[in-house]
Amino acid sequence: MSSIELVILGIVLEKPQSAYDIQKDVEYHHFSRWTKISVPVIYKKVLQLKEKGYLESTTVKGDRFADKAIYSITDKGIAYFEQLMEGCSDMQATFLFDFNVVITNLNKLEKDKAMSLIQRIRDNIKRSEEAHKKYANEYSDIPLVGRTIFEQQQQLYSSLLKWLDAFEVQFMES
Repeated sequence: MSSIELVILGIVLEKPQSAYDIQKDVEYHHFSRWTKISVPVIYKKVLQLKEKGYLESTTVKGDRFADKAIYSITDKGIAYFEQLMEGCSDMQATFLFDFNVVITNLNKLEKDKAMSLIQRIRDNIKRSEEAHKKYANEYSDIPLVGRTIFEQQQQLYSSLLKWLDAFEVQFMES
């Protein structure tokens, strides 16, 4: 399943746009915070989706700039969008945290060094949580589907901190 394709098709389903406007929409909504999407790949994916018949383009005259292609979704693209939505909904949820490789190796260090690393992980989760809160407040006027992702992320930070507290106690006792 391609989350990039799903994002692009969803954006174009909302309204036809140029590849540049799609990129700006991805940046504005900060999709990269929630899914694996890189802005440089967007142009390439748009062209691939067009080649596959999921998007079509019309050329419009630019005012000051060169002509640009405006992409809209085809019926085949809508069907593929729905297929991607169903496929992603059926996928098992996984959470990958880079700090887990540190956690799995803590028992190979002296306790004081290990505890120091646990504290650093905690500090980084708290910093991420605070940055997330500021970001959520800054974009508090977004629609429900966006706000609910902010809430989900906030709950994940809180859960991670609770989990880390419990782990730290267990680690100290071991």
